[in-house]
Amino acid sequence: MCRRGFTSSPSSPAMWSFTPATAAGMYHRLSCLLLPAVMILTFTLFMQPATATTCGGASYDTTRNVCCSYVVRPKVGSSTQCCGTVAYDPTRNVCCSGALRAKIGNNPQCCGTVAYDPTRGVCCSGVVRSTIGSSTQCCGTVSYDPKQNICCSGVVRSKIGSSTQCCGTLSYDPKQNICCSGYLYSKGSTTTQCCGKVAYVPTFKACCNGVVKSKC
Repeated sequence: MCRRGFTSSPSSPAMWSFTPATAAGMYHRLSCLLLPAVMILTFTLFMQPATATTCGGASYDTTRNVCCSYVVRPKVGSSTQCCGTVAYDPTRNVCCSGALRAKIGNNPQCCGTVAYDPTRGVCCSGVVRSTIGSSTQCCGTVSYDPKQNICCSGVVRSKIGSSTQCCGTLSYDPKQNICCSGYLYSKGSTTTQCCGKVAYVPTFKACCNGVVKSKC
């Protein structure tokens, strides 16, 4: 039994003499002081499940819950994942940049915070567009069929011939035209060349320091 107090007064010489009886008394009193703390700690450890761990300072059972960004959430299905602080079932949903979306198709992809089916759509600079043909590509935020069109500086243009090229935002056939620093000209000859922003035929003209001059 634990008893409070000392059997001798502070002025008593017995208090300062270390004898087996004194040591036993001190051990008894120390045990009485520590016993409540030991009992609480033992009870706490005994009550926690073997699979317990902490999440943001809170204890939780990993067989029933999951820790999502320091927030304890109930598990959803057998393969629960986290999307920010939200728990979700990856067989039904997909996490797109922190936003939970419903699955679309068998292999959903994310375009920013939007989910889409890659067999039906394409992500163009954060915007979902419909697929066009079997090899859809993006031109800025617009989708196009590269077999029929060409992307010229962010603008979709129709192809002209089998070797279509771009001149700024315009498309042209290099067999018929020539592009000089963003300016489009009709070829006056198969030998037509550029002199800065101007086209010329070297048979009749000369390019001198970026200026077209008549030949002498």
